[in-house]
Parts: sequence; structure tokens; C-alpha cells
Amino acid sequence: MNFQMLLLVSVFGGLGAVLRFVVDTIIKRMKPTIFPISTLVINTLAAFAFGCFVMIVRNVHPDVYTIATSGLLGGFSTFSTAINEIFNLARDKHWTQFVIYLFTAIIVPIVGFILAVYLMGFLPR
Repeated sequence: MNFQMLLLVSVFGGLGAVLRFVVDTIIKRMKPTIFPISTLVINTLAAFAFGCFVMIVRNVHPDVYTIATSGLLGGFSTFSTAINEIFNLARDKHWTQFVIYLFTAIIVPIVGFILAVYLMGFLPR
């Protein structure tokens, strides 16, 4: 790892965080709800994009792959927020939303990743 790579990952991580903030704000304004749909959407989009990068960029441009996945997608996705929202739903006794989100927060992003890998596997390189 060199300083330039560290700087690029940091910059793209910041851009990912800003992108997450924008998407989160848009979704929350469109659909205010107890259920944390914005984090679910963000993490699913990040997982799908990660699957695309795995299939398209990983072996061709390893530095671009690192900058995009560790930087941009690392800043965009937020598993820690999902864990906090799961905890808050349980703490506030929103049991139905708690159970649904507990499973969807993990399964839906994984399905997004698998879907991207599947779809990207059939695209010409």
C-alpha cells in the first residue's frame, strides 16, 4: 500500500459517505416510516455494486477495485447502522418490524450480491 492508494481510498470513502447521506435523506423524505427502509436499500445497492465490481473490475484493475470497494462502497454501505436500527426496533418493542428487518437486513443484500454476480457473469468483457 502506498500513500496515493491510501489517499484515493479515503477520498472515495468520503464520497461514498456523502452519497449514502443523500440517498438516505431522499428515501426518508419520500417514505417516512419506523421500518429502516433507507439502510436496507443502501446496503442492497452496495452489495449489488460490489458483485458487479467482483465480476468486472477485480482481475482487470486491482487498484480500481480496491478504491471502488473499500473506498466508495465502504463509505456508502453501513452495516453498523443496520445493527443499530435492529437494536432500536427491539428496544422500542416494534417486534414485527424487528423480526422482518433482522432477516431482510442480512438476506436482501446477499441476494443483491448474488444477482449482480449472476448477471455480470453473462455480460461480455
